[in-house]
Amino acid sequence: MPRPPRAIVVMMACFLECPLLRAQPEFEQTLGDIETVSIATGRPQSIQTAPSVASVITAEDIRNTGARDLVDILRLVPGFYIGQTANAAAPVLAVRGFTSAFNQTTLLMIDGVPQNELVLGDRFMALGKIPLDSIDRVEVIRGPGSALYGADAYSAVVNIITRREIPEQNQGVLSGGSHDTRNARLLAGQRWGETKVVGALEYEETDGYAPWIEADQQSRLDALLGTEASLAPGPANTHRQAFGALVNFTGPQTTLGLRASAWRDLGTGIGIAAALDPVGQSESTLVEGTFQWRDQREAWTLNSTVNSRFLNFQADQWHFFPPGAFGRFPEGVIYNAEFDERFLRWNGTLGYAGVADHDWTFGVGAEWGEAELQAESRNYTLVNGIPLPIGPVQDTTQAPDTGSPTFSRNLWFAYLQDEWRLHPDWTFTWGLRYDHYSDFGDTVNPRAALVWNARHDLTVKWLYGRGFRAPTPLERQPRQIPALQANPALQPEQVDAIEWALDYHPRLDLQTRLNLFYHETDQQIRYQNDGGPTFRPENVGQQTGRGLEWEGAWDLTPHTRLSGYYAYQKNTDETTGADAGYTPRHQAWVQWQSRLYPWLFTVQARYVGARDRVAEDPRPPPDTYALLDVYTRYAFSKHLEASLDIRNLFDVEVEDAGVGTAFPGDIPLPGRTFYFSLIGRF
Repeated sequence: MPRPPRAIVVMMACFLECPLLRAQPEFEQTLGDIETVSIATGRPQSIQTAPSVASVITAEDIRNTGARDLVDILRLVPGFYIGQTANAAAPVLAVRGFTSAFNQTTLLMIDGVPQNELVLGDRFMALGKIPLDSIDRVEVIRGPGSALYGADAYSAVVNIITRREIPEQNQGVLSGGSHDTRNARLLAGQRWGETKVVGALEYEETDGYAPWIEADQQSRLDALLGTEASLAPGPANTHRQAFGALVNFTGPQTTLGLRASAWRDLGTGIGIAAALDPVGQSESTLVEGTFQWRDQREAWTLNSTVNSRFLNFQADQWHFFPPGAFGRFPEGVIYNAEFDERFLRWNGTLGYAGVADHDWTFGVGAEWGEAELQAESRNYTLVNGIPLPIGPVQDTTQAPDTGSPTFSRNLWFAYLQDEWRLHPDWTFTWGLRYDHYSDFGDTVNPRAALVWNARHDLTVKWLYGRGFRAPTPLERQPRQIPALQANPALQPEQVDAIEWALDYHPRLDLQTRLNLFYHETDQQIRYQNDGGPTFRPENVGQQTGRGLEWEGAWDLTPHTRLSGYYAYQKNTDETTGADAGYTPRHQAWVQWQSRLYPWLFTVQARYVGARDRVAEDPRPPPDTYALLDVYTRYAFSKHLEASLDIRNLFDVEVEDAGVGTAFPGDIPLPGRTFYFSLIGRF
């Protein structure tokens, strides 16, 4: 990686020593403060003693690092690797060596409500656009959490907690930058009697960075079939428009949360089937409402949540393969579709602390989900996984040979948890959850944790948990889609993990955490391919893994903080004996942040280390890389600020490893980019 120009080093040194700059008040949250988390057991408790390996990213962290979306936020968490895929709108969340096609091994929630699209299990489609300023904090547990949260709490659980407190000042933000990116945000709040109303809006449009692709999936098929249909080399299709809105009405015992999201003109990235598609695009509209009620009477605590969500998705002129593909499609392999999805969820919890040294929690819930294909048209049919032409594009919504146009799944569950204080310094937490699915049956998942407060500044944890990843309806229910063949016999995959964790605060201005983990999977879902264009999910995988994660933070002065992490994982595919592939074995991140009013400076460096390809991929391993980002903000007054965010400061040429073997090349990452924001408060 190129060295930083000497002028930058000199400027930073002068900045640190400059006596004319006044020190801003200390960080809103110092390292000596007691950091709390609710995600570990469902109730607030110190992160130091919580029976899990947890992280918290606050609104202050988000604001002071220049994070623009959830992907940027999750890069701050040890053990998380965010990779690129052929679909520009759906990055890969790889946690501790686990990956899946639509991130089904990581559970994402908003205010405790799971966010998963029914048919594919796609996390980012279900999340839509969340207004950045609506996020109060993001809580994360690493490791299985299905004993409390059920399906897909497999490698990690992420809970996005939205704002319910009225901000001190309303805020508007106008931003713009590289790739013709434009963004506008608004945050406001007001009290209506006993009800606090807080709302946020965000709109963004961009051309995207449109990486240049030298070869794609069609390039491979051309070599195999003797055709010349590939559009590579050429640019990816990464343009998009996005809108998000969220409002919370919070009273003494109730909260009503409403949110909406819309994606428009969403490009297909490198292509839905990893073949360049400059024409296809998507759009989605999401509306969601959540009502929460809570009550506490002496030793009893009651909570109830009702959630309803509607999602409309449209695929417009998707070209799975370009004109000339297979020597039979002069206009390409074309697909159009529109489907509606509806979710209704209810869950209730009852907490009881009336037994000495015990905190009991009992929960029950149910979920009803249905997706219906409203319209579909195509110009192909599938025979043994191979697309064959059927003439011009025609309506196939009710065609008998394409599969049912309706997908549905119902679920009910119950769980029990006990936090048992064996001794003032020892707490044992155990729990068990039972889930019953209408399509594939039952699953039971336990957990156990022993936490020892060895000293006032030292905590030791021993943890065990089980997680499961539910197969999606599309993986089980046949529907003619190129590159995917359903498997009606598919079962959930399961992981069991043990961990040891250490939380040490030797001084009020210094904290460090270390955890070691080991996990084993059973019936892991793998997409099998016989060399053709079609993949079929099978319960054939077994994976073992081990690793460690270390993180630390040091307040060098009341206005300067140094923080970072190092993560290591080694996962073995027991079916081949080879490395599981894709996820880096070594990752590191370091951040230096200084507040010298009216300035704020944040410098972040990220290292992605060595990794292997999956066993079926004969290419040499991807290159390691390191990137440096700089974020600075200047306050003209308490009402007006400006910021500049520079990513990949030294313009390093980097390619991210392509997932699996469908895409023959790696995916170029953006070079140096600039993003300017003007922040007004009123």
